[in-house]
Amino acid sequence: MNFLLNLWRQRNYRFAAIVALLSVLWLLSGLVTGDGDSEMAARESGEKSTRPAEAMRVKARQLQAQPYMTRVVVNSRTEANRSVRLRAELDGVIAGLPVAEGQRVTRGDVICEIAAEDRPEQLARARATLRKAELDFAGAKKLQGRGLQSEAAMAQQEVALANARAELKRAQVDVQNLKIRAPFDGLVNSRAVELGDFIRRGEECATILDLNPMLVVGEVSESQVASLKPGSEASAQLQMGQVVKGRLRYVSQEAHPVTRAYRVEVAVANPDGALRSGISARMALPTGEVQAHRINASLLTLDDQGDLGVRTLDEEQRVRFANVHLISDENEGVWIAGLPSNATLITVGQEYVSEGEKVEVELEESAGDLPAPIAGAKEATDVDDASVEPVIESATDMAAERVQEPRP
Repeated sequence: MNFLLNLWRQRNYRFAAIVALLSVLWLLSGLVTGDGDSEMAARESGEKSTRPAEAMRVKARQLQAQPYMTRVVVNSRTEANRSVRLRAELDGVIAGLPVAEGQRVTRGDVICEIAAEDRPEQLARARATLRKAELDFAGAKKLQGRGLQSEAAMAQQEVALANARAELKRAQVDVQNLKIRAPFDGLVNSRAVELGDFIRRGEECATILDLNPMLVVGEVSESQVASLKPGSEASAQLQMGQVVKGRLRYVSQEAHPVTRAYRVEVAVANPDGALRSGISARMALPTGEVQAHRINASLLTLDDQGDLGVRTLDEEQRVRFANVHLISDENEGVWIAGLPSNATLITVGQEYVSEGEKVEVELEESAGDLPAPIAGAKEATDVDDASVEPVIESATDMAAERVQEPRP
């Protein structure tokens, strides 16, 4: 006891003891208040757990199906309606080329002219020979009437007359063939000869193209050809972006021996010749009508199996995943099939709700950012197997990227 009193009398020890005592008191106060706070936190947690969870709030839109014309899209190219190589029908020197390459011509215009040489004289001789044969035949006929001409002699005169007529016809044809003429209205695409060239019978003089109508030609698969109807309206988007319309005029009855595909032709009016032959294009051919909905591509999503679809609401305001088939991708949105005629589509918050979850819904009154539907039947795309359109892949990839985004 005396020892403790002696320590207390020393100033340094007394100060240290006071500090130690205060520290102990501070620690004890924390334990007491901590127990109270823990009890209060536990009570608040219990109260929160007993409260019902608030439903997720989403926006939705009521959609109604519309008639949509499905189509098959194939790689194609433009092609002249007719392409003819004009060939010489007799030998001779090219004496005239009145039409230049690229110039438009009408039926009967002279394209190439061969030097006449002695052909006009041969024609005159053939006419004179025929005149003599006609006179000889007439005289023999009179003699036969008097009984002074035998049957054999009469037959010989008939042969001479027929030969004279044939020679005249041949000479006339040769003179006509000196001028090679356009067989139809068109355009001189190329010339194979120049002035002074010697051309032989059967050799090419020039190539004439008939560009009105212009054809858009392609091939469709075996599974698609049965749904095509000649005479139906069709369209094609050219490589430079221009869209042309026409009618399906021809569907082949025989498949290509290598590709096993069927040739199809769409005739497009081209009165001014603005369309050129050989341009790559994407041809869309109508195949039938379906009921479809138009939505924004951002509303597409994927389920756990990776299937493309959208999230809809049932009558109890519960979330449902509906598998859909993407049939067309346009600037105004995408067209899908697979939904019921009337459907309620979640437009905001679809990535933050799950199957069967009950939600609080705010219905949108209008289509919002989508323009008003076009009157009449629309067109949907069924891409040919040989040339797959990347529409579905891009939409699926976009939906997959949104699914991978973390939820808040």
